[in-house]
Amino acid sequence: MKTTLIVLGVVVVIAAVFAWSRPTPQAAVHADAAADQTGSTLRPAPDFSLEKVGGGTITLADFRGKKPVILDFWTTWCPNCRRDMPRQNEWYKKYKDSVEVIGIDMQEDSSVVKAFVEKLSIVYPIALDPRAQATRSYNVIYTNYHVLVDKQGTVVKTIPGDISEQDFLSLINL
Repeated sequence: MKTTLIVLGVVVVIAAVFAWSRPTPQAAVHADAAADQTGSTLRPAPDFSLEKVGGGTITLADFRGKKPVILDFWTTWCPNCRRDMPRQNEWYKKYKDSVEVIGIDMQEDSSVVKAFVEKLSIVYPIALDPRAQATRSYNVIYTNYHVLVDKQGTVVKTIPGDISEQDFLSLINL
């Protein structure tokens, strides 16, 4: 009996470690993601067209030649996103004529996302990425990840973690 319990305990621990180490569906891991996680990347921004919360679609190419864009990859369950989004929302209100922000939710149910956005009174566009189309094309492997795209449609910087007001200003001044 004691041996059975020990074996069972070992199996449970191995299963837990395996489950913990596997990426979640929201992570949308891409094999070469590590290469693009370190700041300046200077490459063409992959285009996407995604459904927006509240209806309609948003297409990155629509902003090319008009204004720079900050892509914010996030989820409702991410504590850092919950902390970062209200500040980002305020900066968006301040600079929206000069910089666009597109929040890209990573594979969550639209009703959950809509309720979250309404609760936080987020005013910038929120796109739904249910098949991880944009998430994969930008090699995003975790939430609260930002991609700065200049007015010409070039990725000029990636920011893993919180974004700052200075990041908004840096895009305006390019």
